[in-house]
Amino acid sequence: MSEEYKYAVIKDRSIHHEGDERSRTHPGHGYPAYTETVHEIQEFKTKEEWLAWIEREEKRDYGKEKYTAIKYQLVNVSTKVIVDIG
Repeated sequence: MSEEYKYAVIKDRSIHHEGDERSRTHPGHGYPAYTETVHEIQEFKTKEEWLAWIEREEKRDYGKEKYTAIKYQLVNVSTKVIVDIG
């Protein structure tokens, strides 16, 4: 397993779902409108690309992304199977 770090940003997105006509004309019935918050991960190949993206984003005057910058390591996950015939 590599001890090498990986770089990414977690972007916060809001998705608005319109309600159906019945919920608008007859409140309490049908499917009302709602907003869903989702997270999208954007990975970068190098630390330099990651830093450049953050710098560009922070210099924007409007339309900034809502994000969390992360540095992470991959982990090795394994399963052990034991068969005991007694």
